[in-house]
Amino acid sequence: MNTNDQLIANLARVQDENLSGQASGAGARTLLDEIVATGPATQQRRRRFLPGLTSRRLVIAAAVTMALAGTFVVAPTLFKVSGQVYANQAVTVDRDGDEYVFYVTDTKPEDLQKAFRELGLNVSVTEMPVSPQDDRDILGVDKDPDVGKVSFGSTGCAYRVKGCTSTFRVPVDLKGHVKFQVPRPAKPGEKYAYPADPSWQGEAMAGVDLTGRSVAEAVKMVRDRDLRVAYELAWRLPEGQEGERYEQDVPETRIDPGWKVQNAGTYNDGVIILTVTPGPGATPPPGY
Repeated sequence: MNTNDQLIANLARVQDENLSGQASGAGARTLLDEIVATGPATQQRRRRFLPGLTSRRLVIAAAVTMALAGTFVVAPTLFKVSGQVYANQAVTVDRDGDEYVFYVTDTKPEDLQKAFRELGLNVSVTEMPVSPQDDRDILGVDKDPDVGKVSFGSTGCAYRVKGCTSTFRVPVDLKGHVKFQVPRPAKPGEKYAYPADPSWQGEAMAGVDLTGRSVAEAVKMVRDRDLRVAYELAWRLPEGQEGERYEQDVPETRIDPGWKVQNAGTYNDGVIILTVTPGPGATPPPGY
C-alpha cells in the first residue's frame, strides 16, 4: 500500500467525534461539513465490490489534511485510529477502545472460528441452510443475556478492508457465549433455516411478486402452482410506538380475502407464507 492509499484508509476510519473541535478556520470547517454530509458510497453486498474514491473526494481528503495540519503539524496527532490485531482470508479485526471490530470478506466458518479463538472469545460459528439467492453474510446471533452489546453494519466497511461486505463489533471482555449463524446454500429439497422470497430465481414462485395483491388473488396464484398457503398478520404497535408485531399460524377463517399481502416467504417446504396487513377495524388478539 502506498502513502496515498494509507492516508485514505486512515481517513475512512475516523469517527465524527474524533474531529470535533479540531478545525481551526472557516475553510476547514466547511470541508469537514461537506465530508460528513456526503457520507460513504453505497456498496453492493456479496459482489465483492469496492467502491472507489472519486477524484472530488480525493481532493477534499487532501485539502482537509492540509487545513487540519495548520503549521504542518500533520494528521497522526489528530486522528485517533484503531489498530489491527488480527487478519486471515475471511476477516480482519481491529481493536477500537473496548470493542473488537470485525470486517468480513468471506463467511468461511473455519476462518471466522479461528479468529474468535485467536482473540480468546467464546464464540461459535454454525452454518445454516438458506436459499442459494440469500446474500446475507451473517444470518443471526444467539447470545447469553450478560454478553453485552453485539452490533452489526456494512456501510463503508470496504473503505477499511478491500472486499469487506459486512462488519460487526463485540466487547473485548466478552462474557458468556455467542453463537453466530452464517449461511450455506441449501441442498436440493432441503428446508431453509430462514425464509426466502418465493419470487427469487429458482424459488417456487420465481418472477411472481405477491406483495400488494389482495389475499384472494395471491392465494389463487399460489394454489395454481400446487403450493399450500399459511398466514401471519402484521399488527401495528400501539399509538406512540413504531413498528409491527407478527401473529403467526393464523387460521384462514380469520383472514379477509380483501386484505393486502405485505410480503411473502418460503422455507422451501411447499408452503408460501403470506404476511397480511389487517384492514381497517380489525382488532388484534390480546398481546398484539
